[in-house]
Amino acid sequence: MTKDKIYKGVYESRNFSFEAFSLTKEGADKAIRKALKDHTKQYACEKDWFFEDDIFVVEYKLNTGYRDMSEIKLTK
Repeated sequence: MTKDKIYKGVYESRNFSFEAFSLTKEGADKAIRKALKDHTKQYACEKDWFFEDDIFVVEYKLNTGYRDMSEIKLTK
């Protein structure tokens, strides 16, 4: 684990956007899955309402600009 990175777990449904953050990829994955599980309980959703393949974790460098989850890089 380095101090210059952060990880964001993301899931987009038709009605909600879910995000979870951690200093590790594993932590972000675990946190986003917990968020989906908690939402399932809170809204009494069917257990299979979300798609596993649509859960993802993105790595970000701190103090860096991003657009659409990609680092903005200038080409020379």
